[in-house]
Amino acid sequence: MAVSNLGILVKSGAKIDWVYNLARAAFSRGKTVWVHFAENGVLELREQQIENLMPYARVSICKSSADRFGLSQQLSQRFGSCFAPASAVAEMVRACDRYVVL
Repeated sequence: MAVSNLGILVKSGAKIDWVYNLARAAFSRGKTVWVHFAENGVLELREQQIENLMPYARVSICKSSADRFGLSQQLSQRFGSCFAPASAVAEMVRACDRYVVL
């Protein structure tokens, strides 16, 4: 079965360059890419490279994780429409043929 949807769950301090390169490579091969940032993964959103990811992936951010790290206000200014409830992970897993957890 060909993979048409790839999900990437970023819940640790993954290298954002790796996430970006994986998303870009999958997108260039015609895949729909979902990236969800949760837990410690929201700390990666302080990096400026995140904006480079937006053209290649549907990006969502766990609101409760952002709240826990005190990043909600800062991130809402940059990614306001990307905040999602914890159930967004379940939606991503359901919609994607394959997913990676980092």
